[in-house]
Amino acid sequence: MAGPTAARLRSATMQAPSAQAAAAVIPRPATTTLIVRDGAPGLEVLMVRRSPHASFMPGAYVFPGGAVDAADADAAADETTEALAARIGRVTRVGGLALAHAVAGLRECFEECGLWLGADGVPAATLAALRARLHAGEPLAALAASAGLPLATRVLQPWARWVTPVGLPKRFDTLFLVAHAPAGQQPEVDAGETTTLAWVHPPAALAAHQRGDFQMEFATVRTVESLQPHAGRGAAALLAHAAALTDLPPVHPRLQLDAQGRRIGVLLPGQPGYDEAPLRHAD
Repeated sequence: MAGPTAARLRSATMQAPSAQAAAAVIPRPATTTLIVRDGAPGLEVLMVRRSPHASFMPGAYVFPGGAVDAADADAAADETTEALAARIGRVTRVGGLALAHAVAGLRECFEECGLWLGADGVPAATLAALRARLHAGEPLAALAASAGLPLATRVLQPWARWVTPVGLPKRFDTLFLVAHAPAGQQPEVDAGETTTLAWVHPPAALAAHQRGDFQMEFATVRTVESLQPHAGRGAAALLAHAAALTDLPPVHPRLQLDAQGRRIGVLLPGQPGYDEAPLRHAD
C-alpha cells in the first residue's frame, strides 16, 4: 500500500493549472543527479543532450534527471527514511520527501544513461538487461531485488534545489544531487529522451556555451557555474564539500517581462527587478 508521501506526490502530479492562482502551474517534484569523476583536465561531470523532440528543454544539455514517481517513495533504499530526511531532507528543506527524491535520482540516472550508482563492476550485460526491463515499466525496486543490487541512496549528496519560474507551462521543484561515477560502468544514452552524452570539465562547458556550441538552460548554466570553484580539486573533494553543506534553500527564479508581458530574461533573488517581477503567467 502506498504511504502518505506517495499520496502527496500523486497529488502534485494531478493538480490542474488555474489561471487565477498566483502559482498557476504547480511545480512537480523532480530530481537531477550530477555524476562526477576525475578526468585529465580535473573534475568532470556527465551531461546528456535531450532529444530535439522532447517536450521539456529540447536539444539542451542537462544532467540526468526527471520527475519523481509515486513508487519512488515506497522503495527500500540502503538507508532509512529518517536518515535520508536528516541527511538530505533537512538540508534541502524537502523533509520526508527525501527518499522519493533520492530514489528518483537513482532511477532516472539508470534510465537515461545506464549507470547503476553505488554498485561498482556490474557486468554490462546485466545492466543492459535490467535497463530494458526498466524501460518496459518494471519498478526500479523490483529490479534491484531481483539482481541483488542496492538502491544506494547513501552515495548521493545534496547540491542545490531549483524551482521553475511561475509563468512557464511546465514547472518542476528539482533537487540537485551529486554522486561519484561507479567504477567499471560505461554510460550509454537511451536513444529516446537522450541522444548524446559527454563528460565535461565545467570551465570548458561554460566556454562552449558562450560560443553557442553547447546549449544549456538557465538553471543548468548556474549549476555548472557552481562547480567552477571545484573544477581543479577532483571528485572526492567535491563530494566532501557537498556532504558538509548545511542549508540549501530552494532558489525561485522569476521571469523578467517587458511592457507587453513578453519574456525577456530570468531574474534571481537579489538581482535588480526581482522583487518587482510579476508572479503571473507571461503572455
